[in-house]
Order: sequence, then structure tokens, then C-alpha cells
Amino acid sequence: MKITYISSSVPRKCGIATYTRDLSDEVDKKSTPVSIIAMENPFLPHEYSKPVVGIIKQEKLSDYKKIALKINSDTTDIVHLQHEFGLFGGDDGEYILTLASLLKKPIVVTFHTVLITPTEHQKYIIQELARLSRFTIVMDEVAKNRLEHVYGLNPNDSVFILHGAPIVNMKKDEAKKIINQSDSFILLANNLLSRSKGIEYAIEAVAEAVKMIPNLKFLIVGETHPLVKKSEGESYREELVELVKKLNLEKNVILTNEYVPLEKLQIFLAAADVYITPYLDPQQITSGTLSYAIGAGKACIATEYVYAKDMLAKGRGTLVPFRNSRAISKALIDLYKNPKKLHKLEISVTKLRKDMRWSRVAEKHIQLYSKILKLNDTKAIAESFINQPLDISYLAHITDAVGVIQHTHHAIPDRKFGYSTDDNARALIVVSELYKHNKSSDTLKLIELYISYLTFAQELNGTFHTFLNFNGSWDDTTDVTDPYGKAMWALGINLYFNESSRLAQSVHSIFVRNLSQMENIRDLRTAAYTMLGLYYYVLTYETKTDAAVLAEESLNKLANFLVKAYEKNSSPGWEWFETSVTYDNFRLPQALFAAYIITGSERYKKVAAATLNFITKCNFDKKNNYFDFIGQDGWYTKGKPKANYDQQPLEAAAAVDAYLFASKALHKKTYYNQARLAFEWFFGNNRNRRFIYDENTKGVYDGLTLRGVNQNEGAESIVCFLMSCLSLQNCLKKS
Repeated sequence: MKITYISSSVPRKCGIATYTRDLSDEVDKKSTPVSIIAMENPFLPHEYSKPVVGIIKQEKLSDYKKIALKINSDTTDIVHLQHEFGLFGGDDGEYILTLASLLKKPIVVTFHTVLITPTEHQKYIIQELARLSRFTIVMDEVAKNRLEHVYGLNPNDSVFILHGAPIVNMKKDEAKKIINQSDSFILLANNLLSRSKGIEYAIEAVAEAVKMIPNLKFLIVGETHPLVKKSEGESYREELVELVKKLNLEKNVILTNEYVPLEKLQIFLAAADVYITPYLDPQQITSGTLSYAIGAGKACIATEYVYAKDMLAKGRGTLVPFRNSRAISKALIDLYKNPKKLHKLEISVTKLRKDMRWSRVAEKHIQLYSKILKLNDTKAIAESFINQPLDISYLAHITDAVGVIQHTHHAIPDRKFGYSTDDNARALIVVSELYKHNKSSDTLKLIELYISYLTFAQELNGTFHTFLNFNGSWDDTTDVTDPYGKAMWALGINLYFNESSRLAQSVHSIFVRNLSQMENIRDLRTAAYTMLGLYYYVLTYETKTDAAVLAEESLNKLANFLVKAYEKNSSPGWEWFETSVTYDNFRLPQALFAAYIITGSERYKKVAAATLNFITKCNFDKKNNYFDFIGQDGWYTKGKPKANYDQQPLEAAAAVDAYLFASKALHKKTYYNQARLAFEWFFGNNRNRRFIYDENTKGVYDGLTLRGVNQNEGAESIVCFLMSCLSLQNCLKKS
């Protein structure tokens, strides 16, 4: 496993550069090779050494493209991007999106800043990076919550890993001796100086505190931030020097004006009695310097910015208001006068040190990298599902005494939306097929429940109600005939797989009653669903009964109906049944393949093959070898662009079945391989590189959106997934 980091890099003086060096060094120590692509500010060029293997000049867009192509062609397994808006070129650093979109290797992004009130463009960049990444990393729980609630991202795609820190074990007295401060009570700040650090308030606090702490020394370790130096020179540091003179603190405040190496910094950290971060930005979600102080086991004073409030919670430090030198002075004096309290703070932060050790932080990263590689092997994941018993626990979870509940809020059934006849029919398909193999009493109970629902939903004339409200009333305001077709499909499958069951007579009577409605079908998809039910019915009874004869006749009529639609609307380059490609598209060629298998009609076979080829071109990204299903957010009308988003499990399930039917009809293994690829869509082999299957709940997300996944996990999604899995399992058993 090889990791390539995209980040600023030492010797560049930058907190993220230091972070990346420390992380990559530790990852490399654990036998995980690393390389770094260094982000280069054009005004501050540097000479780099290994592991830096490439440079991106911040404002040169062509560099981003070149590096993406370089990474795609080398041995990198995972790209780890360290994100801060200011690191990258373009508005709000948007150039990084170009690189990320071109990468063919899995990406993980660490967000060093997660704004609570981003601009629309900043929000877009974060959302896009998250969409293009397998996982995002944050170093604060607040940031994780923001990604969910402000940016609308799936919390399951975000991982919390603490900022790393070197563990300082040098004794305080020894360190003080080395820096010639043996008799001093040391307040320490370590920063690349900028006005956001609030150092002036700490200096003013020292002026008050020194009255009570005569041996107080405030060591300000660090130089002016290079970008600040570029824009305003040394004006801020000079203002601090003047403030020290004005307050007569020359003996108490020392500005080193030096960017110290890690080895020297550790000595300063060991020597400190108290560490301070008087920052001015309440929304700051990370601080490497505070992390280093905690790693050194120091008592800390900090303003109430987000990261400090999180890390110093539960009495692990002292929090003070912003821009309040008096509060800082009071806190400092309190710690000086109460050595036991100071020691207690040292002990309390020490408890965090184990998880903040760079070795431990590196281990957590490597674990995540390994998980990403495992998840990236969509073929292996799909294979494991095909070869293991089907888990229908989530389907049972969203099924009550009436039937399967239509919608959920995340993974919790949302009863106000009631029940869909479509969903209960498809649920019957799943459990009917499953019962053939497991003979489970629990599965049989679900079969009985879903048949009961369909019986209740059926009117005397054979038609079906569409939706059942939770209060028991029917809602048929939508003019659709899909429920009829899906019910016929489900009943046919139930008879095919469970012909000898005690329920067969009841199911048979419902099915035969429905045959009277064949003449009323005017919708292509209703026709297709019905054809699939007729297909399984004919396979079950052949021509042994009058009903079977009628069923085959009806199958022919409906197949002709589809063919006529194709002949009317198809043209060169548009070999389809309609002028628009909408939903559940693969069911149409699947139904014609079913008709061909029963009747042997070459006409049906020809149209089925042509339309399957066309719909494949519409839905398959050949370059990246994944299905990119037409989204329901606009669909695909002839002569217009196709919709890329609101891709739904419905399409994947239909594709799996259509290819398996084509494989059976045409005896071509390539179709089986396509079915497998369509199934992989559930496991991240898709446009967003996102799992649609939820490993935690065993449910399935409701769709693939521009920002990731629709986090609700409704009935249609899980039954479509289970149908796909069963179809592939049945195919494997027959082969």
C-alpha cells in the first residue's frame, strides 16, 4: 500500500506542512511507503527533498492536471489530500477540484477548516471534495457535526481522528536548565505570528500577572508567518515589540523571532509551566500548537475557539473570553498560586496523550487506508454478498403488521407516508425467492403478510390500489397502473418458486382474477412488469391449464405492444421505446427477453437486444468501468443532456435482471459480467464512489445525489438491492 499526500510540505513554514511531515513520517515508519506532492506558493519557493516527488504551483491550473495524470499512472494506491482553502489556486482554492475529479485512485480528504457560515462557493467546494472522496477526516467532533448539518454530508463518510502530537518526556527542570530559565515560571506560546493569534492580549495579561508572579517569563516562540511577511512585512511583530517596551516587560517577554525545529520546540514545551493560545477566531477547529502542548502534558489557557473548547473540555484546561487580557491574567495567577490545580490539569491532558501520539494517529490513518482499499475492491465485495446467505433483517425492520412501510427518516420507518403496493409486491418477490432456499418460518410469515397486503389492495375487478395511508384509507390520487403490473410480477414469481406451498391456491386465484385486466394496459412499464409475471406463470404451468394458455397469449400481446412502441419511436442512434428514457428502464428489454424465451420470437429477441444495447450506452461509463445510471432529476430526453443525479437503486436492480435474462436468452457470458458490474454500483463503483449499501443498518440509501447519498433508507431501495442479490445468487446456483 502506497500513500501520496497532496499538501504544503517542509521546509515551507506552515502548520499543515508540519502536520503532513509528522503524519507521513510516522506512516512510513509502519512499512507503508509515502510520497508527497508539495503545494508551492509562487512567492515563496522552496527546495524539497524526499518524500516530495512533485510540485504544484498554486495558481498554475495545468500543474493540477499534470499531477493527476502522474498519480494515475504510478503505483499510488490512495491519495490523501490535506485541505485548507488558502493552499490551492482559484477562487476559494477551487483548482483542487480539477485534480480530484481527474484522479482514478481513491481519495481521502482531511479538512483543516470547516466553516460554520461558508459562502455558497466555499460550501460547494467542500461538498464536491467530499463527493469525490471515499472518506473525509476531521480532527474535532464539532467539525464532523458541521459537515452533516451545514454541508449536508453523510456522517458515516466522515471520520474523527485527533491531531497528532510528539510526546515530550523531558523533565521540566532539565528543559528549563537547557534554555537558561531555571528560576522562571514560564508561559509559552508557539506560533507563526499573525494578527489572528491574539498575542497582544497575552502580553497585556503578563503586565498584570507579573505583579503577582515576579519570575514570570512569557516565551513567544516563532517568527512572522511567511504570507503575512509578504503582505505586511514585520509590522505585527514590531507592534508586539513596541507593546513589550511600552509595558516595561523587556525582562519578562521574549520574542524569539525564530522558526524552531521540532527537537528544539520539544525542549521549550517541556520547560513550559503553562501554554497559551489566545486566538481571536471563535470558529477555529484545529490548532497544531495546542495539540503539541497537550502532547507535552501542559496546563493550557485558551480562548473559547471551537478546537480549544473541545480539547480542554471536562476540566482539561482553562478557557477565557476573547480579547480579554484581564481574564488571561487572572487564570495565569490562579495556576501559579495553586500548584495542585496546575498539576491536576497536567494529569488530565496527559490522558489524551495516548491517542494523540503520532504513532497512534498514524495507525488510525493506516486502518482507514486499508478500509478504503477494501471498499475499493467492489468486485470482491459484490462477490462476498453473492456467496453468503441473504440478510433480510432490514426488510423485516421496516415491515409492520400491515406491510412494508414506504419511507424512512434515515433508517427509522416514517409511518406518516404509509404503504406502497409497489413496495409490498417487490418485497413479496424477495421473500418468495428466498423461501425456496431457506424454508424459514420467519420468511414464510413475511410471504403471508405481503400476500395479505396485496389481497387487501386488490379490487373486485382485479385492479389494485396504489397507496395505503397509515390510518387505513386508500390514496389513489396518482394515475398510475404500476401496482397492477408489479403485483402480477410478484404473484407469478411466488407461484414459480413455491408452487406446492399451502398459499399457492390463494395466490393462484388472485393471479387468474387479474388476467381480465390485460386489455386495459396502456403503459409500457406496467406491460413489462406484467409480462414478467406471465413469464413465471407460464414456466410454472406451461400449457396445462386454460389460464396458462391465456397467460401465454397475453404475454404475446403485451410483447407486441412494446415492439410497436419501439418501431414508432426508435430512430438511428435512438433505439428506444419512447422519446425519453425515464425510470426502471432495463425492465423493458428484460420483459422482451422473457417473451422470447417463452415464444422463440426472433422479433422480440431483436428488439430486446437492440434496446438493451442502447440503454447500456446511456447508463454505462465505459472509460471508468462503472454504471452511471440516468438520474431521476430530469431523466434523459432525446436531443437533451441526461440527468446525472438522483440515481436510484431501482435502476441497478433492473439492470442486473435485464443482463441475466439476456445472458440466458443469448448465451453470452458478457451479459453476466455486466450484471455483476451493475450490482457493484451498490458498493461504490459509481459516479460518486459512494456505498449505497449501508453496512451499519443493512439497509440501502435512497439514491445517489450531487452531494453524496440520500441518507434515507426506504423500502424500494432495500427490496431492489435484495432482488439484485437474489438474482445473482440464483444464477450462480444454476451455473
